[in-house]
Amino acid sequence: MSIWALSVITTLVGCATESRVNRRTIDDAVKAYSGAGIGERKEAGRFDLPPGITLDSGITIDDAVAIALRNNAQFQADLASMPIAEADVVDAGTIPNPVLRYLSPNAGIVAQGYLNVAIDVLWQRPARIEAAQRDAERMASLLIRRSYTLIRDVQVAYIDLQLARERAHLLTENLALRTQLSEIAGSRLRHGDISDLEATVSRTDSATAADDLQRAVLDTLLLGNRLTTLLGMQTTDTTLRLTVKKVHDSLVLLPKERYLELAWSYQPEMVAAKAAIEAAGERIGWEKSKVASLTAVLNYQHVNGTSGNAWLPNAVNPGIQIELPILNRNQGKIMRAEAELDQAMLQYVALRQRIALDVTDSYNRYAQVWNSCAIWNTDMLPSLEQAVRLVRESYRRGDISYLPVLEAMRQLANGKLRKAEIEAELQRTVSQLNYSIGKNIPGQ
Repeated sequence: MSIWALSVITTLVGCATESRVNRRTIDDAVKAYSGAGIGERKEAGRFDLPPGITLDSGITIDDAVAIALRNNAQFQADLASMPIAEADVVDAGTIPNPVLRYLSPNAGIVAQGYLNVAIDVLWQRPARIEAAQRDAERMASLLIRRSYTLIRDVQVAYIDLQLARERAHLLTENLALRTQLSEIAGSRLRHGDISDLEATVSRTDSATAADDLQRAVLDTLLLGNRLTTLLGMQTTDTTLRLTVKKVHDSLVLLPKERYLELAWSYQPEMVAAKAAIEAAGERIGWEKSKVASLTAVLNYQHVNGTSGNAWLPNAVNPGIQIELPILNRNQGKIMRAEAELDQAMLQYVALRQRIALDVTDSYNRYAQVWNSCAIWNTDMLPSLEQAVRLVRESYRRGDISYLPVLEAMRQLANGKLRKAEIEAELQRTVSQLNYSIGKNIPGQ
C-alpha cells in the first residue's frame, strides 16, 4: 500500500498545478472593454508609451487611457497581486515531502529505517487546489474592476481638463466683452446718460469676469497635474496637448432594464462575488476532508545472522498511521468555512443591490444630461446665435448703439460656456454608466 501511495504521489508531483487565470486574462478583458491592453510586466518606475502614440502630436482620450494602463503606478502595484494569487494556486498543489527516519545499529539494536508518506493529500489536494483557483479568479475579477476604475478616472480627468481649457478660452472672450461694456458705461456716465450706480455695477461685473478667468487658469493647471499623474508621468508640470473629440452624434438612450441586464452579465464585481461563493464551497469540502489524517509507513530492518529466513536479514514492513478523530474533528475550521460561505452569499445579494443603485443613478444622470444637451444643441444656442446676428444687422443699419451688440455677444459667450459644460457632463455620465455596467457599449 505504501509503495502504491508513493507512486501515485510521485505522479501527482510530476503534474504541475497552474492558475487558470493570469495577467493575460486581465489584459484580454481590458482590451475588450477599452481597446487598450495593460502591456507586459516592466521595471518599476519606467515610463513608456504604447506603440503609435506620441505626446508631441497630441493625445486623444483613448490614447490617455492606453498610456495610463501601462504606466499608472498604483495600478501597476495592484497588478502585482496577480502573481501572488498564482503562487497560492501552485502552493495548493504542492505535496508534502516524505519523511525519512533512520536508526543505526548499536548496542544490540538492529538497523532500522522508516519512510512516512502523507496519503491524505490524495483526497484533500483537489478541493484545496479548486479553492485556490477560485480565489485567483476572484483576484483577477477585482483587478479587472480596478482597471475599469482607472479608465473611468482618466476619462473624467481628460474631460475636466479639456473643459477647463475651453472655459478659460471662453472666459477670456467674456472678459474682453465685459471690459468693453464697462468702458462704454464709464463714457455714458461722463455724459450723464446713466447713474453712478449703474456704472459701478458694470465695473464690478468686469472685475468679476477677471476673477473668474484667474480661477479658470488655476483649474487648468491643477487638472493638468491630475491627468499627468494618472498617466504615470514623473513630472507634474508637463503641458499635454489634447486632441479634441466632440461628443458622438450617434449617442442613444437605451431602456434602463437593458443596462441592468448588461451589468448582471459583465460587472467584474459580480464575477468576483460568484467566485468567492464557489471558493467558500470548495473550502468547506477541503476542511471536511482534513478530519482524519492518514500516513503510509514503510519500515525497513536489517537483522544480522538470519540469512536462512526468507524475510531476513532485510525486512520491509508496510503499514499506515492514522489520526483518530475522537477529540478533534476539525470542527472550528469547518464552522468557519461554512460561515464564510454564508457571508459570501449575503455579500453577493448586497452587491447586486448596490450595482442596481449605481446603474440606476448613472442612467438617470445620463438621461437628464442627454436631454439637456439636445435642448442646447437644437434650441438654446441657435437662438443666441440668431440674436447676435439680428443685433449686428440692426447696428449696421444704425438703429441701435453698440451696447446691445456687446450684451448679445456676452449672452452668447455664456451660452457657449454652458453648452461646453453640458457636453463635458454628458461624456462624464457616459463614462460612469459604462463603468457601472462593466462594458463599453457602442454608441455610448
